Amino acid sequence: MPVKLKYGSNARTGTKPPALESRLLRIALITLLAILVVGCSVFAYFYYHYQRVVDDRIAAGPIFASVSQIYAAPREVRAGQKLSAAAIAADLRQAGYNANSHLGTFQLNADNIFIKPGPESYHNTDGATINTSGGVVQSITAENGVTLSAYELEPQLITALSEDKNRTKRRLVTYDEIPPRMVQAVIAIEDRDFFNHGGINYLRIAKCAFSDLVTHHRTCGGSTLTQQLAKNLFLSPEKRIKRKMIEILITFQLEARFTKKQIFEMYANEINLGQRGSYAINGFGEAAQTFFGKNLQQLDLAECALLAGTIQSPTRLNPYRHPERAMERRNVVLDSMVETGAITASQAQAAKAEPLRLAPPNIDASEAPTSSTSSTISSSSASAIRTSLTRVSASTPRLTLNFSALPPRPSRSA
Repeated sequence: MPVKLKYGSNARTGTKPPALESRLLRIALITLLAILVVGCSVFAYFYYHYQRVVDDRIAAGPIFASVSQIYAAPREVRAGQKLSAAAIAADLRQAGYNANSHLGTFQLNADNIFIKPGPESYHNTDGATINTSGGVVQSITAENGVTLSAYELEPQLITALSEDKNRTKRRLVTYDEIPPRMVQAVIAIEDRDFFNHGGINYLRIAKCAFSDLVTHHRTCGGSTLTQQLAKNLFLSPEKRIKRKMIEILITFQLEARFTKKQIFEMYANEINLGQRGSYAINGFGEAAQTFFGKNLQQLDLAECALLAGTIQSPTRLNPYRHPERAMERRNVVLDSMVETGAITASQAQAAKAEPLRLAPPNIDASEAPTSSTSSTISSSSASAIRTSLTRVSASTPRLTLNFSALPPRPSRSA
């Protein structure tokens, strides 16, 4: 008996997907597409909105207001004066010579020292050689061979005038004026991938978000240097999701407009590093002078690590109030620099062995004078200093203020 076998399907026995499943799939795809379109539209709106915010801020003028600096009267050297060539070199080094060739340079050779002011010097660029013997100045000779009876050294910076009502102190530096060790220290402890990422370290943010959710504390720092700069320049320090999203948008704008060196330069001038009396200390340049009495270029490895470590919590890690904490954090930075290959383990150990050598508190550390004390402070200052508001910026005219109690500034004489 023949048997008929049938393969396949026909219209009556076919297995088409149910109409309900097909309809749900289309709805899901349409919904996903709508969410994507709305999300992109919202992102584009806020992206261009904060693009205008950044553009307006840049168009308004320099990122940082000019800071007027107060200098002591220039020290005058005369023949017959008890002063060694080494002491003169120390004075010039403190003023910034050799660390900043545009300010000036000097060459010390035993008991003789050749001084050459640069284009940014308070004086003109006329150099001179000062010969000493037994700790006494024997002669002063100008570059053209003329014998001088006196020669003025570069005036010492005493302090900087507060730039705004918030009593902020800042000494602007360029990226080239920042020591490589300072850059390496900050990168090692704050943002190791700074020169490679596009402004956002997504993996780091994800880790910090997970940590905050688990611990219920918003203490993890996932921000890059660019994000920190965006927050400091444009936003408040409050920790909210909305503020973080705005911070990311502004970060994109900064990364699109500036090079990594420019971003680091702005960061180095903006970052807050504590409080001295009623003044906020902003930027590594101001902090170097406040903490160590040095120009930024003169800091050694341990001092650079201390400043970099202070970024995390300037109040809690203030080296004057909490020296042990500051040194512990400094050593953490040094270990981080070893991990990144910036320094060797032996260099880190040598730096860890250095004690804190902090500068004594200066006039900046005191509170603002009251009306009852201002006249006393003014009269005492008049007997000690002359203010010279110079080298504010290339676009700011030179301004000199002389206290009436001081005699006219002596000039270099032949």
